[in-house]
Amino acid sequence: MSFSSQCKDELIRIRVKNPEHRLCMLSGATFTAGGIRISLKPSLFYHTENPNAAKHVASIALSLYRADAVVEEKIVEHRKRPFYEVTLSGEEIERLMQDTGAMMRTEDGLHLMNAVPAVVFKTDENRRAFLRGCFLGGGSCVDPKRGYHLEIIFRSQPVAESVREIMQGFRLHAKISVRNGDRYLVYLKDGDDVSGMLALIGASSSALALENVRVEKDMRNYINRTNNCESANIDKQVVASIRQQNAIIAIDRTIGIQSLPASLQQAAQLRLAHPDATVQELADLAEIQKSGMYHRLDRLMKLAEGLEEK
Repeated sequence: MSFSSQCKDELIRIRVKNPEHRLCMLSGATFTAGGIRISLKPSLFYHTENPNAAKHVASIALSLYRADAVVEEKIVEHRKRPFYEVTLSGEEIERLMQDTGAMMRTEDGLHLMNAVPAVVFKTDENRRAFLRGCFLGGGSCVDPKRGYHLEIIFRSQPVAESVREIMQGFRLHAKISVRNGDRYLVYLKDGDDVSGMLALIGASSSALALENVRVEKDMRNYINRTNNCESANIDKQVVASIRQQNAIIAIDRTIGIQSLPASLQQAAQLRLAHPDATVQELADLAEIQKSGMYHRLDRLMKLAEGLEEK
């Protein structure tokens, strides 16, 4: 099962008692997965690849309106997987379409709507329910092990822009892109935003799973950075030790270590005797501060440079 399917199955299990919240969910699903057939009597249909989501949409609609619902599996040659179609019809179907924002009736008849219905904006809970319906109908979320990306597809640009504004109202950094010229994607790409969106619409377990993956990734990255840093430090120590040893050998060949002050003689002898030791370890052997040993080694380096110039 994909991560998106896990998220949707978790959302479907949420028991929504408030009729207004159910209506907002149905409206969200209508703007993402819904379509209209107009003949003698109009009907509303929904397409989804998730059979549980199809049954859930039908259940919500039947709990709010006197309608007939048919759920069918559809197999199309060019599609790898079947999809599921929910067809709603009956005496209150026109009211359902108007309430969800699918259509509106004027003196000229029924017209398609491109605006989120006002009921969605009444409360934050209504907005959350609407976003949940949008995700159920046309949302997807990449497996967090591969990356962080959540998107919802809309056919209407004004609706997509309204959804982006709703997300931004919850401090989610949503953006819009266009696909194939007539599909509008509202998407989130930051891990905090994806996790926040899942938690916002009620997929708490999925949000927690994402956070666990993030913690594992952050820990692996930290370990890698630490190892790389330690490796780089070791490389620097090796290079510095070789340069110091070469300087001491050059001094010994020219003026002799014995001609140096006692403090420099000690530092030179310790470095030659312990080529792999750090400056701190050499300082401990000499029973001085690290800064003192660093200063002595630096003096040996500069002395060797001066001898080379002569």
